[in-house]
Amino acid sequence: MAPAGDSHVQIFPSGPQSSTQHIEQLLVAALYAARREIVLTTPYFIPSETLLTALRSAAIRGVRVILIVPEKIDSTLVRYASNAYVEDLLEVGITILRFRAGLLHTKSMVVDEEITIFGTVNLDLRSFELNFEVSMLTYDPAFAATARAMQSQYESKSQALQLARWRGRPDWRRRLENAVQVLSPLL
Repeated sequence: MAPAGDSHVQIFPSGPQSSTQHIEQLLVAALYAARREIVLTTPYFIPSETLLTALRSAAIRGVRVILIVPEKIDSTLVRYASNAYVEDLLEVGITILRFRAGLLHTKSMVVDEEITIFGTVNLDLRSFELNFEVSMLTYDPAFAATARAMQSQYESKSQALQLARWRGRPDWRRRLENAVQVLSPLL
């Protein structure tokens, strides 16, 4: 087959057949490589400790990190588990946006408007360890600009979470979120 274009593209299948967590390692490596900006979209956000540390580290070293998640999802337990991470992320300056304009099912990450990871993998343990997934990694500023434009549209239809307001949520919710977070590997 003749080459079509000059973009560098890699396909990453992942799932239980793999003895290592290649897709998680790829995501973490991209987070640590970022110098200016990381924008992520995912319907489910229940990160591993490794992914959480990489996100926090990026923000602490001055990288602008934006996480776009849906306002409404189809699993109450996943919502509570995901909420257990919000305060830690907001405290280090990560922007968390809740998409309010319907279903958000896009799984994407754009790093420094140069590298794009796009595919089926959610940012959760189930996607990393149990589900059969496929992701595309591109090293192409033009493709990244297109993906980033899509993410910008999501941003414009989203509401940012505020740290002070988040901290003011009821104690029973905080306890419930932490309790459900323990179940994260099963969600």
